[in-house]
Amino acid sequence: MTSVALPEPNQAQLAVYTVAAILIAAILVVAIAARSRRLLSGYRFGPDVVVRCRDGHLFTTTWIPMASVKSIRLGPLVRYQYCPVGQHMALVTLMKDSDLTPSERLAARRFHDGGVP
Repeated sequence: MTSVALPEPNQAQLAVYTVAAILIAAILVVAIAARSRRLLSGYRFGPDVVVRCRDGHLFTTTWIPMASVKSIRLGPLVRYQYCPVGQHMALVTLMKDSDLTPSERLAARRFHDGGVP
């Protein structure tokens, strides 16, 4: 059985492949950043943000993108964590301040799940 030797790429070909790979990576980074920015516009992050559990309970939590210790991240806007209102584990969704009434904001401030994201 004979093996076919593939020709080694020359320096010019390697340079073209490297530039192409860098361009593709840059385009992907820009596309992901733009999508994330559109998706997350209007949401507030940090301590004391309002979330709603699957059962409709409102409470505040610390929400830091890409960081979680007490919850399981299921995307940029959804986590699986403890709901202190219903005292159960549930899917919780980050809420936009503009989607809440003043009475809902007040009700959410009565319950906080702790200071750790």
